[in-house]
Amino acid sequence: MNQQRQGPFFGWFVVGATSLCISTGPGPFAFAALGLFIIPFETEFGWDRTQISACLTLLVATTAVSVPIIGRCVDKLGSRAILFPSLVIFSLCLAAIPAFVSELWHLVLVFFLIGTVAAGTNSVPYMPVLSAWFFKYRGLAIGISDAGIGLGYAYVPLLVLYLINSAGWRYGYYALSGIVLFIALPLVYFFLKESPAEMGLKPDGQTTGEAPRATRKDVGLDVKEISRHREFWILVAIFVVLSFVLNGILPHMVPMLSDRGMNTGSAAAVAATVGITVFVSRIVIGYLIDQFFAPYVAIVAFSLSALGIAVFALGAVDAMAFVGAICVGLSLGAEGDLLAYLIGRYFGLKSFGAAFGFLFSAVLVGTALGPLAFGIGFDTTGSYTGILTICVGLNILVVILTAFLGKYPDWEKQTAT
Repeated sequence: MNQQRQGPFFGWFVVGATSLCISTGPGPFAFAALGLFIIPFETEFGWDRTQISACLTLLVATTAVSVPIIGRCVDKLGSRAILFPSLVIFSLCLAAIPAFVSELWHLVLVFFLIGTVAAGTNSVPYMPVLSAWFFKYRGLAIGISDAGIGLGYAYVPLLVLYLINSAGWRYGYYALSGIVLFIALPLVYFFLKESPAEMGLKPDGQTTGEAPRATRKDVGLDVKEISRHREFWILVAIFVVLSFVLNGILPHMVPMLSDRGMNTGSAAAVAATVGITVFVSRIVIGYLIDQFFAPYVAIVAFSLSALGIAVFALGAVDAMAFVGAICVGLSLGAEGDLLAYLIGRYFGLKSFGAAFGFLFSAVLVGTALGPLAFGIGFDTTGSYTGILTICVGLNILVVILTAFLGKYPDWEKQTAT
C-alpha cells in the first residue's frame, strides 16, 4: 500500500509511454508519411501518384481485415505478446523500403505486410492496458494516449522532410524504423504493464478498498454476448457513418477551399487547424467523459461536426472556414476517445480487444469510403455542395443514434466467469 503514495502513480507513466508509442504507429509512420516520399519516388523510380497511393488503399483494406484478429489475440495472449513482435516487424518493414525496394510490387508487398503481420502496432493492444490501469480517470488516460496520433502527425513531416532535404529520402525511412525499434519497443518493455496488479498497485492510484471490477480482464461479456448486444450495433453504425463523413472531407478540404478562391497557404492553414483541434479535443473530451455520461458528451461533439460541415456546404471561406474546421476537429477528436471508452463501459474488459478490433475495422471502412465518395461527388457535379449536404444529414443521423445509447452496466454487480 505504501508504495502507491511514493511519487506519481505509475499508471500515468503507462499513459505517457502509450502516447509516444501510438505516435509511431502505422497512421503517422506509414499512411501519412508516404505522402512525403511521393516526389522522391516519382523522381527515382518513375512511378505515378496513383500507383503510389494505391499502397495506402491496400494498407487500409488489409488493416481493416487484420485488426479484429489482432483484438482476439490480445484478449487471449495479452498486449505485450502482440506488441513486441509487431513492433519489430514494423521496424523491419520501414527499413526494407530504402534497403530493398526498387520495383513497385516491392513497395506494395511492404505495405501489405504492415497491414497484416504488423497490424498489432495500431492502437488495439494499448487500449485494454489503459482500461485496466484506470477507471475513474479512464477517459482522460485514453484521451492523452490517443493524442499521440496527433503528435506523430506533427513531428513526422518535420523530421522526414529535414532528412530528405539534407541526406536523401532513404534516411527518412531509416529514421522512422529506428524510432520504432529503439524508442517505441523499449517503452513497451519498461512501461507497458498489463495491469496495476503486476506491480502491486490498484487502478487510478487508489490506496484503499478493492479495485473496481470494471478494471479486471475476467469481467465483461464474451464475443457472442457482445455480438447480440444492442449497443454494439448502434456503435458500429455510429462509427462507420461518422468516419465516412469526417474522414471524407479531410483530404478534400484544401482543394475545396482553393476552388473557392482561397490561396493554397490559407487553405492549408484551415486543414492544419483541424489537426490542432483534434489534438486538443482528445484530451478535453477524455476529461469530460470522466465527468459526464459519455453519450451526452458525444451528442454535443457530433452536433458540432454537423454544424461545421453545414458551414462548408454553405460555401465557407476565410474566417468561416476556420470555424468549420474547428467544429470538424472537435468531433474527430471525440471519435477516437469515445470508441475505446464506450467499449469498456458497455462490454467490460473480458473481450475488449475483439470488440475494439471490430469497431476499429468499422472506422477504417468509413475512412476508406469517405474520400472516394467526396471525389465521386465532385467529379459528377463539379461541386462539393451535394456530398456535403448529404453528409450533414448523415451526421445528424449519428447524433440521433447516439441518443439511443443506454446506461452502462454496473460491473460491480456482475460475477466473473
